[in-house]
Amino acid sequence: MHSTPNDPSTSARPASKRDLVKLAKSHDVRFVRLVFADIFGVSKNVSIPVSELEAALEGRVTFDGGSIDGFVRGEELDMILKPDASTFAIYPWPAFDGGKEARLICDIAMPDGSPFEGCPRTTLRRAVEDAAGVLPGLKVGWEVEFYLFDQRHGDALATETTDVGSYFDFSANDRGEEVRNAIVAALQAMGVRVAAAHHEHGAGQHEIDIATDAPLSAADHVLTLRTLAKHVAASFGMDATFMPKPLEERAGSGLHVDFALGETSDDEIKLYVVGGLLAHAKATTAICNPTVNSYKRLVAAWDAPVYAVWSERSANSLVRIPAARDGAARVEMRSPDPACNPYLALAVLLGAATDGVARKMLPGEPFAGSTYELTQRDRHERRIGTLPKSLRQAIVDLDGDDVIRAALGDHLYHAFRDAKLAEYERYRRAVHPWEHRAYLRLY
Repeated sequence: MHSTPNDPSTSARPASKRDLVKLAKSHDVRFVRLVFADIFGVSKNVSIPVSELEAALEGRVTFDGGSIDGFVRGEELDMILKPDASTFAIYPWPAFDGGKEARLICDIAMPDGSPFEGCPRTTLRRAVEDAAGVLPGLKVGWEVEFYLFDQRHGDALATETTDVGSYFDFSANDRGEEVRNAIVAALQAMGVRVAAAHHEHGAGQHEIDIATDAPLSAADHVLTLRTLAKHVAASFGMDATFMPKPLEERAGSGLHVDFALGETSDDEIKLYVVGGLLAHAKATTAICNPTVNSYKRLVAAWDAPVYAVWSERSANSLVRIPAARDGAARVEMRSPDPACNPYLALAVLLGAATDGVARKMLPGEPFAGSTYELTQRDRHERRIGTLPKSLRQAIVDLDGDDVIRAALGDHLYHAFRDAKLAEYERYRRAVHPWEHRAYLRLY
């Protein structure tokens, strides 16, 4: 994989569709992937030869929306891909015939060209517009945690690693270090600014911090990171997984969201944002922690948040206030995990923050110490809420919050809810290995 962050193929932003086509051809691009996210945040794509790029930019490439979970009903099949020219970037690996391969991230439109209400990217656009009046200049950064496991021939579910490192460790013999560095280089080659990268708590666990950017671009960066990480890891004979809790005895993986509120935001606005995030924390959990497995991370261990409290220093608080950077007040939301749809997660968190500012919600006094030491009496006296303990409970909390449902929109709320209730029911009916160990010989 060879490219550089200053490669004009990744940094140039063409002024017109014709310029973009010329740019792609001048850099020997043979294929372009038209990328979009489904309601679960899984990256989907339609690959076209570069000869069809102009048609794609004119909105003349369609796909079968009926085959994408949660998108459309059976009679609404032909959906239009609308590429965002600002997302053009060239992958740092060759196409099969020696040329290059590029990507464009797309919004989804209805057959008549109108915006599709179930498009996650369009939903975030709407949330950003709603927040602009109260949170001008808002930017978003990410701390993305994930695991790297050694591939085993014929076994896609391997969770083994020779890595024995822990937080901030460095080992010359750790292949994960080499893979992580290659992922960072690939991100930079595609125009994604990386603030830092390091080893995390668990053996085989890593973190890449993406620098703050406009909310829509920030969500695009997560989609890019997950794709690049899997592609790069495979080239090293490893698997990258963003599963929230792949191993019971090791730390789970989080996706901390860093809101930079802008230089015009004062301390009071910051507190209102915190108040909104805490007030709607239960309802946003279903979107920010969208799998059955997510709730095995949200337990009192490894600094995972379990209570809706804010703090200036506590590592296991739900919301933390880091030191200001570049004159901008910052608020960090620590509950989301990397399996979430980044567009929907940001949409609901912005909805919560915007409501906090609009209604001037104050969060009370900050919490000091470890939240894990809170007793039930403490929580009752201080009116501290507990995050949902299961996906099923999280959906119930989402059902009861009109603000967060409105941030999603009616279509996405119902599509997501139905899909996740079905997922939970499949999990509830499944017989797990733990049950065999606990009951098979006992009874």
